[in-house]
Amino acid sequence: MRFSSLVAVAAMTISLGSCAALQTLSSTEVPMSAIIVAGNSVNAAETAATAYVRYCTPNPSPAGCDDDAIKNKIVPAVKSLRVARDAAEQFAADNPNATLGPSTLVSAITTSVTALQAILTQYNIPVKS
Repeated sequence: MRFSSLVAVAAMTISLGSCAALQTLSSTEVPMSAIIVAGNSVNAAETAATAYVRYCTPNPSPAGCDDDAIKNKIVPAVKSLRVARDAAEQFAADNPNATLGPSTLVSAITTSVTALQAILTQYNIPVKS
């Protein structure tokens, strides 16, 4: 009798723990459409940064180009942006029937886009929407 009581208590404890974990998880999830939109939102900033790097690549660089900004700010920011976007796209591909996904994916993309846009603004690099 005691063993079955212990099993019942253990099962209830596990189910209550799972319920708490699900509540925490659900508060950190966003609709898949938000993840997809965030992933698609990187295009304007990424295109502007890539165009600037291509424009400034010839040797000697055209006037107005900043090699230090390219190497130390723009390239790392674009890489960070691509990592965040790729993670969101991979999650969507791995979970085609999901309606929710981790909010961290959207947060990473938003943070990366904001950082890159700030760099582009700092160096007066135009961004077309």
